[in-house]
Amino acid sequence: MMKQFGRGFVLVSTFVLGCAGESPEGTEAPAIQAAPAGEASVALRIERVARALDRGEDPKQALVEIDTALAHPAATVTERDEAALVRSRALEATGDAEGAITAVENLLATHAGDREWALSSEAEKRLRKLLTGSEDTPKRRLTPAEPPVSIFAGALAKFFSPDAGGRYRVRVLAFGGDRNFSSDRIGTFNVGGAIRAEKEKTCPTCEVSVDSATNRETSWIGIVRARAELASALVVYYYDLEGGEIPARYDAELPLPTAEIKAMLGKGKGLVAAKKRSGAPPVILIAAPRFAQLDNVETTLAGMDELPLEATSVEVPESLEAEEIQAVVRSHFGAFRGCYEAVLQTNPAAQGRISLDFKVDTDGHVVSMKATADSPAIQSMETCMRDAGQTLVFPAATKETTVVYPVLFTPG
Repeated sequence: MMKQFGRGFVLVSTFVLGCAGESPEGTEAPAIQAAPAGEASVALRIERVARALDRGEDPKQALVEIDTALAHPAATVTERDEAALVRSRALEATGDAEGAITAVENLLATHAGDREWALSSEAEKRLRKLLTGSEDTPKRRLTPAEPPVSIFAGALAKFFSPDAGGRYRVRVLAFGGDRNFSSDRIGTFNVGGAIRAEKEKTCPTCEVSVDSATNRETSWIGIVRARAELASALVVYYYDLEGGEIPARYDAELPLPTAEIKAMLGKGKGLVAAKKRSGAPPVILIAAPRFAQLDNVETTLAGMDELPLEATSVEVPESLEAEEIQAVVRSHFGAFRGCYEAVLQTNPAAQGRISLDFKVDTDGHVVSMKATADSPAIQSMETCMRDAGQTLVFPAATKETTVVYPVLFTPG
């Protein structure tokens, strides 16, 4: 078998036996009707409305019925949450997109203090679908590390003062990027450490009390949940064009409008920007065309000794990053394993290394592929590996990338 690093290969199948709103063959589901008080449970009313919307019935009538369910004194918290989501659907069906969005935002806001609740996933998916057209959450990598104190953290420390008891309270809210991004590795926002370091210079024997807390949200959805805290925390937004865009609806929270951000990123460079706020820490933006380039942009920011109050361009690698290449190649290990298993059928002890040499054009397609085995035992795999490798598709970049990628095969 092929030597693997990380998790193994997993296939998951989901069988759907029916859809919401379907009726048994030969029968017709009843149209939505307002049930007299006491005749139908709240849950049943909500289900009726949902099915009516599935069938494309009158959304205005659906709103009347769902509002009745919401106002019912016997409705549980979960039933009200479900009704709010159905109400958002009804509003969307009437053409009231703003109302549909606001309904979900209000629902998320009511659970601002709840890290887990029954319909949190459904609510986040719906808001993401309404604003971006897709309910999928971009996948992010995790890179935990101990943070040092960056130069930029020292610049940010100036915006924090001790309370009446002499205690510093540092609250950082980060949206986008990754839960354990470069910040922890290079200490970009280690403001607490910067405060301690500065106090040690002026008073080495003094005790410094700092309470630091960081909350990282890999999605912009967290903006809605954290609205009450945005005004008092140091806020950091990560933005990329590979699924990390923040909807223009939240432009007021950013240092500059999303249209300007996209225009600048479209030139193939990253950018950093900051916005001062009266009586509160600043807002920071870290943006790049590709997700993998955010590391480069943040590293540049970490070395700055003052806020980038004017949007500042940052040079980023034009060709693909090593981690981008590795992620795509490893996703294709199933095809490569098939090539190897064919060889093992005639030679169970076959092993060796095959080097994939190829180029990736700016659109992310393989324009040439060569597979070279270092052992005669697996030489027959070369054609299969080349054919499999030619189907790889990488992120688009501004410069062609040349790759040499060795893959080790062993029956162990």
